[in-house]
Amino acid sequence: MRIVNETGQVVFYGISYPGAGDCGTIDVDGYVDLPAYDNQPVVYVSVNPEGGGSFSITIPVTKTDEQVEMACLAE
Repeated sequence: MRIVNETGQVVFYGISYPGAGDCGTIDVDGYVDLPAYDNQPVVYVSVNPEGGGSFSITIPVTKTDEQVEMACLAE
């Protein structure tokens, strides 16, 4: 399992499955490799801005056919 931070700010992550858990921070454009979570059932992952809060996007001016995108990918 690899958790990648492409948010532009340091994030705090938590990951667990029945019987194990880890947490920590990931720098901007950084990642953490957690091979112990590969091929495990029911893995929970959370990612939040360091210091609390939530992610948000501010759009100064909206235009037709623009979209806002935030993604969480499990590959």
